[in-house]
Amino acid sequence: MSHIRAVIFDLDGTLIDSVPDIAAALNRCLANEGRATLSEEGVAKLVGGGARELVVKALGSATPSTDVDRVLTDFLAFYEADPVSLTRLYADARELLGTLRDTRVPLAICTNKPQLLTHLILDRLDLASYFAVVWGGEPGKPLKPDAACLRSVCEQLGVSPAETLMVGDSHTDIDAARATGCPSIVVAHGYEQRPLDTLGADAVVPGLAEAGLEIARLMGDDRMGDRTSKLRRPA
Repeated sequence: MSHIRAVIFDLDGTLIDSVPDIAAALNRCLANEGRATLSEEGVAKLVGGGARELVVKALGSATPSTDVDRVLTDFLAFYEADPVSLTRLYADARELLGTLRDTRVPLAICTNKPQLLTHLILDRLDLASYFAVVWGGEPGKPLKPDAACLRSVCEQLGVSPAETLMVGDSHTDIDAARATGCPSIVVAHGYEQRPLDTLGADAVVPGLAEAGLEIARLMGDDRMGDRTSKLRRPA
């Protein structure tokens, strides 16, 4: 494996726990449609394929596309109006991003969340400055696991896929990495429903502190390893 020179992060379920805000917006839509609302645990099972797939799964695959379009428009409006009130960063997220930035590792976001929402959330959580490239969903753009997503991000970073690490929480992230030729790490604190050891990631880690140690190892950077080791919390 080549030494890692850049890192791409997924957003939801990897750096942030956004399900409470997603659930709040989605449940407003479901209530407006006269449908039963979902628990946050139920919504977490729907996250990962982008906003439209989320709405389709919530409404049911037999729902007419015109109804899906209407509910999707409402969902995005509700979510954009209040995107981070209940969202939190996972432990060590900001510290890890800061360590990587301080060691001059180019960073990117690749998410299936709509591009506008992605920028809005990064700005509201004061995360935008960490990332040189942000890839989000837009009409006509591919979504993960399509290899075109990570390939484009790598090109924008100026680093080959083999030298770019993907850090995510789901099979969608790992499938995209494998299709592109990027090594990958999956964190266990996210929303994936499948057994993590079946996804094909190069490493499975409990959280972002451990991800930092693995990144340092793959970079062959002892200085970064010393810094990321301080992220670990006592048991």
